[in-house]
Amino acid sequence: MKRILIYSVAFSIALYLFRVVYTGSLLFLFIPWNLFLAWLPLFFSSRIKGASITIRNGLFFCLWLLFFPNAPYLITDLFHLEQREDIPLYFDLVLLFTAAWNGLLMGLLSFKQIEQKMLHHFSFKKVQLITGFCFLLCGFGIYLGRYERYNSWHLLTQPFTLAEDIVSKIIQPWNYPRAWAVTVLFTLLLLLIYETLKKMPAHFSEQAK
Repeated sequence: MKRILIYSVAFSIALYLFRVVYTGSLLFLFIPWNLFLAWLPLFFSSRIKGASITIRNGLFFCLWLLFFPNAPYLITDLFHLEQREDIPLYFDLVLLFTAAWNGLLMGLLSFKQIEQKMLHHFSFKKVQLITGFCFLLCGFGIYLGRYERYNSWHLLTQPFTLAEDIVSKIIQPWNYPRAWAVTVLFTLLLLLIYETLKKMPAHFSEQAK
């Protein structure tokens, strides 16, 4: 899985580099950067050693949770798709879609690692509840990133402004219908994709005939 993931991400980077050479434009420069941010949750989840609760594991879990929304956030980069004169629309469609797919894949692989760790400490039902809550936080994080233009590091650089915006949307949700519509939609989408992917190996394995 690690090798095919590297190939898949490399394909996205290659498409972007081809676009730069073909058009002479650095448009979509955010794609390599967003792919890097999408890789960070997978890096942090893989640094959690064993199933024991330690300060080190707790730190990496917090970093994972903080950066996790950056992975499925790449889905929203599809908003940048539009007809441009310097390159066919279908090329940009493939470029943006593969980047979104790779971001989503890296994020969900990291989530699977976290889920496996949680199952050592909690019952299956509790893990399901935690899973739903984590995806809810992720959906809200995607909203904050796309529409409020916050990044993960704003938790450190703008903690009070970020906290004020979050609290206002929690205590007065009826004033922010788009915030909660985006949050709920992405929560359900991620849950659906995650549960689907977990069932896929049984149907796509080489042994399945």
